[in-house]
Amino acid sequence: MLYTRRTSSPATLAGTALFFVGAGLAVLITLGVARAETGITLPYYQPGTTFVYSNGSWETVEAVEGDHVTWRNHRNRVSVGHRDFSYRRRQWETGRRQGTRLQRPRNDWFNQSVPASLWPLAVGKKARYVETGRWQDEERRWRSYKAHWRSEVAGRERVRTMAGEFDTWKIIAYRYSEGAAYGRPPRLRDVRIWYYAPAVGHYVRYIKDYRGRKPSRRLDLVSVRPPLDQLQASVRRAIDRNFQRALEKKRSGQKLGWKLPRQSASGMTQPRATYRMAQKRFCRHYVQKVMIGKQNQTYYGMACRDKNGSWQVPGL
Repeated sequence: MLYTRRTSSPATLAGTALFFVGAGLAVLITLGVARAETGITLPYYQPGTTFVYSNGSWETVEAVEGDHVTWRNHRNRVSVGHRDFSYRRRQWETGRRQGTRLQRPRNDWFNQSVPASLWPLAVGKKARYVETGRWQDEERRWRSYKAHWRSEVAGRERVRTMAGEFDTWKIIAYRYSEGAAYGRPPRLRDVRIWYYAPAVGHYVRYIKDYRGRKPSRRLDLVSVRPPLDQLQASVRRAIDRNFQRALEKKRSGQKLGWKLPRQSASGMTQPRATYRMAQKRFCRHYVQKVMIGKQNQTYYGMACRDKNGSWQVPGL
């Protein structure tokens, strides 16, 4: 099957990520949609879409209501957040804790509200906001906090990840302790950086710098999985066969299409580059298009050939 979920160790995926980043090999990817230099709007998320990351984790879009997105991760934990991913999730849970957050605009010294969002994106744009939250610890005691955020669109960069190479917008957010709002020296708690790729409609790299309190964390996008579970069985089979045949038979740059007129469904898979990894395993970058009715979606990713000859997305 195309997207059978399997267990992959974070170490294996991290090694693969280092290979693609450290080898310095050029991946020639032509982005299919031209975007304007400014005015990039909030990403649109389609229910059922899954984003797979380099540490072995993944998240699936469960539902979208207005600007709020419900996510379910690889540990079956549910969270709810804004389409603006620079805001932390408004509802969240882990194995031991759960909590809620609320973001609101921050006023300046003249009691005037300042911009709280960077969208639509433009280089140099800045925003500030206040975050309040409460969470329940292991002993079921509720605790509360308050933090101040400053964010900016730092520029544009070409970024290479396991999913491919993309033109991105670099977004940086700084979290300060509450004391910064009362004239005391601000205490920078952490810095977060997202590289947002409009062609993907999601960030392709995320870095969290804990300012020395603990090791920094970096996530790269590995693949974006179409919402197969919401499609008819015949459409899922067509996508599966097309994906496998394209990666097995087609050269890099060649497209293989499929079409089901009765279901008003069609699509294609195009391998983009091929690599030979450790243990003689082959991996390929690909671009996948799925058209259902008038909806046309593009998905980027990487898949590797297993010992049975089947192409699988690492981590699924």
